[in-house]
Amino acid sequence: MSAPITEKTSGPTVLPPYSHELDWPEGMAPFKVVDDGSQGDPYAHYEWMRENAPVLRAYSPVSDVWFISRYDDVRKAMRAPKVFSSQVVDPVPLTFLTLFDAPNHTRLRQVVAQAFTPKAIARFEERVRENAHKYLDPMIAAGGGDAVDDYAIPLSMSTISALLDVPAADFEKMKFWSDETFSYFGRLARNAEGTGTDEQSTFEFFAYLKDTMERLYREESESVGGHIARIWKEGLLSEKEAKELCAFVFVAGHDTTTILLANAFRLFSEHPELLDRIRERPEDANLFLEELARYRGTVQRVSRITTEEVEVAGITLPAGAIVRLLPAAANRDSAKYPDGETFDIDRNNDGHLGFGHGVHSCLGASLARLETLVTIEILAQKLGALILDQDKPIEYVRGNNLTNSGPEHLHVKLEKFNA
Repeated sequence: MSAPITEKTSGPTVLPPYSHELDWPEGMAPFKVVDDGSQGDPYAHYEWMRENAPVLRAYSPVSDVWFISRYDDVRKAMRAPKVFSSQVVDPVPLTFLTLFDAPNHTRLRQVVAQAFTPKAIARFEERVRENAHKYLDPMIAAGGGDAVDDYAIPLSMSTISALLDVPAADFEKMKFWSDETFSYFGRLARNAEGTGTDEQSTFEFFAYLKDTMERLYREESESVGGHIARIWKEGLLSEKEAKELCAFVFVAGHDTTTILLANAFRLFSEHPELLDRIRERPEDANLFLEELARYRGTVQRVSRITTEEVEVAGITLPAGAIVRLLPAAANRDSAKYPDGETFDIDRNNDGHLGFGHGVHSCLGASLARLETLVTIEILAQKLGALILDQDKPIEYVRGNNLTNSGPEHLHVKLEKFNA
């Protein structure tokens, strides 16, 4: 069990060695601030870090970055927003909720929170189910496909587009804009490398969303996009805030869910017996969902900056330290979840951090849960077998800041269940 987080105001600060100076296991590259391709599936790194360097200091040209990996430490930091501030860039460059502390975070979150209550999300269940069948059936007919491109992206994008009432006719363009906006955000807020075209693309996306919100306002749309538009027109949001908040909801609403959906396919391939179990007992889909979020959740890194000197697991972090909390590492901490490296849908995974924690808990958790639950149920209902395509290895999201990590391409072979 790690030492508690405590405020520390005196005594000399002794800094631990850098990540690249530590004796990592053979074949495992030192953990880095920016992925070089070795951290797409980082759980072996996390396991070693929890045991040997629970507060890991990594070098970057801008400043040291501290990675915190044990459950108790990550959870306590998430519950201490005055010490571990989300406002890592000042002034905040984009109206993305993850970049704000109170009171602005509270004000902006309230604008969209009512649209993400379980009751509000339930209205979309029938549409999500229709689309899940629509995208899965051709994959089954073809004997398989890419769980990301053929299923997870179109399902998550069609759902968030419906929620915002943003046309989803041009998936490729919307996906491109979304990825570029995420890259631009990472470059401004996380010192990520960017794409070279992300700023121009992001502002094209913002202009498109402004035009869309103008239309939604005229149509008196009851969608989230229409609600944001009305708040803007009433003067409670600036035009900049409205465009960027709408973009945030779109990007956050599909990117994280896409990876979670793909990981559902992966876990069924690793535990094929669960297809039969959930087909016979559909109520167990929820157990699968929560264990999936613990075991292979999407969000890997949560950025914070310390407002004062603070001690974590015996290491003193200076004021102004750039910190990356690692909820996906914390979720496998065996001190919290016995045998945490094992997927077990019958375990008690209460308190997992797969959808965040504290004031910055995932706004769209109800939506992500709905899409993933429907996917789990339908995969079990329709498939007799789901295996990974051994000729096409998993390709992982890589580079930039790896806020989110998981499959970028996951090719599977599917066999229809014949009752």
